[in-house]
Amino acid sequence: MNKLIALLLLLMLLGCSGETKKTDSGSVSNTASANVALDGAPITIAGITFTPPSLWKDLGPSGMRQANYCYGPMEGEKDSATVALFFFGTGGGGINDNIERWIGQISLPDGGDPHTVAKREEFEVQGMKAHLVQLAGIYNASMGGPMSGSSVAKENYFMMAIVLEAPEGNLFFKLTGPEKTARTMATAFRAAIENVRKGQAS
Repeated sequence: MNKLIALLLLLMLLGCSGETKKTDSGSVSNTASANVALDGAPITIAGITFTPPSLWKDLGPSGMRQANYCYGPMEGEKDSATVALFFFGTGGGGINDNIERWIGQISLPDGGDPHTVAKREEFEVQGMKAHLVQLAGIYNASMGGPMSGSSVAKENYFMMAIVLEAPEGNLFFKLTGPEKTARTMATAFRAAIENVRKGQAS
């Protein structure tokens, strides 16, 4: 276990380079992320406290991102996976509108409808509703911000996004990255959201 943790720390330090390159597809077990403790620096936003794993590199807020993290890349991939938190108060659009927009950011290699592979789920966290969507394919990432109108296609990507109905408004959590790295990160991503607490960190 100590060797595994050391390897993950080394990968994190070497990764998060922000490069954009084509990666190989593939799925991996989420065991590594499942064993990662939620022991990072907590942040309070929208009336809740979110605590990430310390294995995620904290990039700080940027633009519309209230928090920004990265991890990886895993062996065989060139890019890191990223987690971003967005909060727009009472704005930000409807829950279903955002989920539809996220699904629309993924295209399938065979040209099919991404809705056919999108998995949606609802669950509760301390009485707050959470809405999840996840899918894999070609991620059409916006370049220069969401209003720029330009995008780049990134093959073999995985996305998991969750809208949490927080006390002060909807919180948007989005995980994207090369499929192997992002899937490895996904269990800890969901666990961090399932363990949010109302109010400020104690």
